[in-house]
Amino acid sequence: MTSPISKFSNCLFYRNMTPQHCSEVIEDFENAFENEKYCDVIIIAGEDPDIKELRANSFVLRVRCSYFERAFSNDWEEKNDDGNYVFKKPNIASEVFQLILRYLYTGLIDYENHNKEVILQCLIAADELGLNKLIEHIQIYLIDNEYLRKDPVSTLQVTYKHEPFEDLKNYCLDIISEEPRILFSSEKFPSLEKPIITMILQRDDLNMEEIDIWDSFIRWLFVHYLKISKDDSSWSSEDLSNVKLALKEFIPLIRFYDISREDFYLKVYPYKDLLPQDLLSDILRYHMVPNSTPMLNFKSTRIRKVDSVLVNFNVFKLFMKWIEKKDNNYNGKIAPFQFILLLRGTRDGFDASKFHQLCDSKGATISFAKIQNSKQIIGGYNPLHWQQNSTYASTNDSFLFNIPNTDTLGSAKISRCSNPSNAVYYHPSYGPTFGNGHDLRAQGNVWYTSNGNAYPNINLSNNFTIDEYEVFKVVKKGNKS
Repeated sequence: MTSPISKFSNCLFYRNMTPQHCSEVIEDFENAFENEKYCDVIIIAGEDPDIKELRANSFVLRVRCSYFERAFSNDWEEKNDDGNYVFKKPNIASEVFQLILRYLYTGLIDYENHNKEVILQCLIAADELGLNKLIEHIQIYLIDNEYLRKDPVSTLQVTYKHEPFEDLKNYCLDIISEEPRILFSSEKFPSLEKPIITMILQRDDLNMEEIDIWDSFIRWLFVHYLKISKDDSSWSSEDLSNVKLALKEFIPLIRFYDISREDFYLKVYPYKDLLPQDLLSDILRYHMVPNSTPMLNFKSTRIRKVDSVLVNFNVFKLFMKWIEKKDNNYNGKIAPFQFILLLRGTRDGFDASKFHQLCDSKGATISFAKIQNSKQIIGGYNPLHWQQNSTYASTNDSFLFNIPNTDTLGSAKISRCSNPSNAVYYHPSYGPTFGNGHDLRAQGNVWYTSNGNAYPNINLSNNFTIDEYEVFKVVKKGNKS
């Protein structure tokens, strides 16, 4: 199958030269490569038992590769008795060098007949040989192919030392930040190099509870980096000094103020002798003194990701504030709820039957939709199970909300139920429905409102078309449901 790289990406189109002419030139060079015509260079690639002699033309190598141009100009390499240049490259496998030579002759890379490991080795070899265009092409190919998402860790191990691989490195870090357990549960995690751990901890978008980050980091630090037991009763004074020294540069990367009081006491405080005294004192003050804020200038709360295409974690923090009925913005506090996606309209469908199939009997849920051609989000919270029995359900804890613009949450409005006996309505033909009248009723991709029946008016339109809606199960952390 044709390589993703265009056959003509490295061709110069002269006056009256057509793609057909360019294709003929490529075919001629490929024929010369395959048949080893006019070769005056021998490249001995690989190590025992996979050493192989490859042949090439010095003119092609000199014109296409700055590394070879310098080598020929400065007489780097020896010549044999037949006058052929001899290059010895034991650090580059013969299969990899064959790929590179084909690229130098034709501008093509045959990705589909080689596995990812070979392609990564080709990337490293391209860096050594100064083939910047090839580096760019390989990075684009790897990023565009989904298999990289299955194992970004091994790719990161290869790429992090090479400055030209910045795009690929950042892509791997993005994947890991989105799903950190890919890294922390990996068999490779114990042997990861210190710079990789540092890069991960520096991420502000690492989507993982801070206490879990701390646990994983401590496991790596003690057992694998320092190679000593986590049991400090067995430490020598030298061990203690080494741990303190190693931990010192990582401490600013841990968001200690985002660890709950209970977790801090049980999982961090046992290492109190390793933490700076001013940090320890300030964390204790922060947890013990009501309404206190951090005094030390540490990194801010990580921007947690949620599985929503409509809103970010800041909106979910607003939902938590409303659910708990507390004036708390959760900055520097552990999130008390987990939000689990049950339904997404464009993925699962907008009809009521799909809503009840996926959302009935799941416990508390929050449902919201985006009004078509706007940034406005509207929805409601139901602390009860959804059902289909054509009756009202009573609760004091449900609410509706109107967020005119998710970029400016200061304009968001909440409406708590003023008629608890008619707070929520169940019907097999409706999606999420609140209040008698109804204050908010979902029917397909059109939602209807009738302000002020069971909920105070928050300026919702009479009806509107939505282009997406989502329903999340709301789970109080610590509950098993």
